[in-house]
Amino acid sequence: FEREFADHHGAEHALAVTNGTHALELALQVLGVGPGTEVIVPAFTFISSSQAVQRLGAVTVPVDVDPHTYNIDPAAVAAAVTPRTKVIMPVHMAGLMADMDALAKISADNGVPLLQDAAHAHGARWRGNRVGELGSIATFSFQNGKL
Repeated sequence: FEREFADHHGAEHALAVTNGTHALELALQVLGVGPGTEVIVPAFTFISSSQAVQRLGAVTVPVDVDPHTYNIDPAAVAAAVTPRTKVIMPVHMAGLMADMDALAKISADNGVPLLQDAAHAHGARWRGNRVGELGSIATFSFQNGKL
């Protein structure tokens, strides 16, 4: 299953865990999130995006979303980056992906990795690229209430 899921999303690897929240926690740990660090998340998201950050003792920094897509606003992300920012977490909403070009530039300019919460983005593409082809960790969920 992991191999087929990775292939479907254009990723080199996939790892199945118990649920989407645990996937976020594991990815955040891999990226070094912990006490004294901050993670930027959209203000419009499911509680798990924030909860996974808080569970690791870090601070969630909510930022505004684009009113047309409900995805994280790159300008708001850029304004929220501080020296304590450890991760930027776009949450792709209802199959619509966040502006990954703008977020990748902010990520590169600030040396802060992206962690895609792709729980609502199974099979989604950004400018023809699958989620796993965008150069950052992506987490998914199979919870039955996904949009």
